Amino acid sequence: SGSPLGASGASLFVVPGHFIPASGSMPPPTISQHMDYIQDKMNPIMEAMVTAVLIKCPDDPAEFMMKWLLEQERYDRGEFGQPVDEGELAKLRTEVEKLKSDKAKLQKK
Repeated sequence: SGSPLGASGASLFVVPGHFIPASGSMPPPTISQHMDYIQDKMNPIMEAMVTAVLIKCPDDPAEFMMKWLLEQERYDRGEFGQPVDEGELAKLRTEVEKLKSDKAKLQKK
């Protein structure tokens, strides 16, 4: 039962929490496929974003990059492209300001 072999003797790929029969699963991506994905999908986005960061030189590059990504219409933004609940947003902003204030008080001690 602890063997990585199925009843038929076919090897199994181990996925955290699951056993997937080798015969019924997709093969893992090759290094070449990963490199193609990086070159074709990621590099154009990363190059444009890094250029924008270098032009602006923001104090908080991580925040700038997140905002920049959300402003791009040509990329899938997933759940971040959905309408915003303004009431919830205001509540969260108030909470963030309170936490920043609490942090500043703790750092003075």
